Amino acid sequence: MTPTAHWTPGTPEIRARWGLDPEVTFLNNGSFGATPTVVLDAVRQVQLEMEAEPVRFFARELPGRIAVARTAVAEFVGADPAGLAFVSNATTGVNAVLRSFPWKPGDALLLADQTYNAVKQTARWVAQRYGVELQFAKLPFPVNAPEDMIQPWLDAATPRTRLAVVDHISSPTAVILPVAEILGALRARGIPVLIDGAHAPGILPLDLRSLDADFYVGNLHKWVYAAKGAAILYVREEWRAHIQPPNLSHGYEQGLWAEFDWIGTMDPSAWLTAPVALDFYRSLPGVAASNHALVQRGREQIAEALGTPLPHPDDARLYGPMAATTWPTPFSGDFRQVQELNRRLYDDHRIEVPFSTYDHRIWLRISAQAFNHPDDYTRLAEVLRSGWR
Repeated sequence: MTPTAHWTPGTPEIRARWGLDPEVTFLNNGSFGATPTVVLDAVRQVQLEMEAEPVRFFARELPGRIAVARTAVAEFVGADPAGLAFVSNATTGVNAVLRSFPWKPGDALLLADQTYNAVKQTARWVAQRYGVELQFAKLPFPVNAPEDMIQPWLDAATPRTRLAVVDHISSPTAVILPVAEILGALRARGIPVLIDGAHAPGILPLDLRSLDADFYVGNLHKWVYAAKGAAILYVREEWRAHIQPPNLSHGYEQGLWAEFDWIGTMDPSAWLTAPVALDFYRSLPGVAASNHALVQRGREQIAEALGTPLPHPDDARLYGPMAATTWPTPFSGDFRQVQELNRRLYDDHRIEVPFSTYDHRIWLRISAQAFNHPDDYTRLAEVLRSGWR
């Protein structure tokens, strides 16, 4: 796809590349992403090919086509293709690692208190199934510098810590963690690390070879424009024989690709069209920086409208195309309070933006994507300034 040399965020031309509802101010790309129509068209083409001759598609063509797509994605994230597997989402990748890990009773699993709830639930299952203790690193937020988020991991780790799950970008606070430094500090203590990079592909430049984490998961449907169902799991060489997908099939004990490429009959069109999504991403040069600039301006407007302080400085090491701002109303402890805020903002004003909770406070998290315009954040700020709560 030819790069759009001088594209402008949120213009009708750019927005027309998505099928978004024009009546909705969509400021929540971070939750599920939004797939451009060119990628959806490619998905439909693959589905037509699949249904034209299913046996040929699955039994004869699919392995080679997955290999081609995997090579393209591996190049994008700087990974050895031999260690890269497609999964349907980052949560599935986390499940594969946590449920395959060689736990023993009395081991400990280290997480952050900001860890995504689905990951926490998987960790709870591991704890109940294998007698594993859950440990939590208390991360500072508000935060002043990336370096402030390293020591809490070391403070929480003990000699019984067998694995740590480190978020690359936190879901509730949108803060970027210094994963290379955290990884190095934990590895110096002999602790393997799984990095949950659900949001990282398309936001941060990735070189998984250099990062050299034991495990890495990342979604392609959020910031790389792939269809829903496209994500990656990267496994360091020493672990590849030990990690299986949550559902086993014909490829059991035949290697990473054999096990993950075939988990039973499913629609692989999101995987096979990932290279189309990467081409679309490259057609918008500088999109990550542009999205950050939109959020940088938007969070200032929203914080001013709410009369609340910003939780961290304007440091690109701390946040990208998502940012959290403090909500002025205290959190009651009942998550229905947050759900009601989300529902009312959407019902009353057709603004899609998530509310989350962390450290007994409510946070409003905005996202920016190429289809967003500065006026989107101005509109949200005006609604908040009008006294809507």
